[in-house]
Amino acid sequence: MRRAIMISMLALGACACVDTGQERVSVPLYLAGSDLGSPLPAAGDTTLTIDSAELAFGPLYFCAGNTAGELCDTARLEWLDARVIDLTRETPERVGEISGVSGPVRSFMYDLGISSQLTRDQPYTLAAARELDGASFRVSGSASIAGVELPFRAQLAVQQTEGTEPGVPVIRKSASERFSHDVGPDEPGVLVRFDASSWLRSVDLRGYFEDGECSADGPEYVCAGQLEQRCTSDGTVSETRDCSTLGQACLAAKGCSSELSFEVDSEPYRALRNGLLAGGRPTFEWGFVP
Repeated sequence: MRRAIMISMLALGACACVDTGQERVSVPLYLAGSDLGSPLPAAGDTTLTIDSAELAFGPLYFCAGNTAGELCDTARLEWLDARVIDLTRETPERVGEISGVSGPVRSFMYDLGISSQLTRDQPYTLAAARELDGASFRVSGSASIAGVELPFRAQLAVQQTEGTEPGVPVIRKSASERFSHDVGPDEPGVLVRFDASSWLRSVDLRGYFEDGECSADGPEYVCAGQLEQRCTSDGTVSETRDCSTLGQACLAAKGCSSELSFEVDSEPYRALRNGLLAGGRPTFEWGFVP
């Protein structure tokens, strides 16, 4: 979709001059999260308690064809704004109107607060993502594994890269997804609801916990359960600390830590990113009236 940030005025002008059966429409747009459950089962025997989960959502486009992306040169409906969704909040919030023309829509595509534009060399960070410190998704909570409670937080940006089509939203309806609606001239509203639990269930934190011993040429810190061992180059223990007495947890290769932050390209970070890009998609409830 080779777009500037507005719906094609040629398409709208044609509606005014030719009887195509289409009418200009503005459909109220509502956003909501879901009950994530507490605790939330994750990979292995891990459970997660989510304190906050926020998503920068938008812009959003609906297309007439079955395939979104570069084949959708002109969106039938579009919302060019972006807002932060509290993914733990089930109550819908009206955030604006999605505008365009009536008729069938067969696909969708959207960005997560960071939008690629043909007029810019780099993706543009909208206010919603700036509200999350430049991230598309931000989550914090605590993980329980092997009887140990560990606070964690993660944030990640989802945007176009050098190897992707510029000017096209990052997330699109796949060929296997079923999506279809005939937008009428008096469409009362559409609710877009996200359930982040499927993204979070894929997070595997077991690799951060270990019950090991120092070894030659091994890491400086090795955990023996909640006992931090500082290791010398020949594999002997030079110093130990009981992390639990500090109100902390012993993390593999890190030692006593008060919080786990997902590093870029770590396994949990990749799991969250894959979930956002290809995991659970939002539901679209047409005809929504609060």
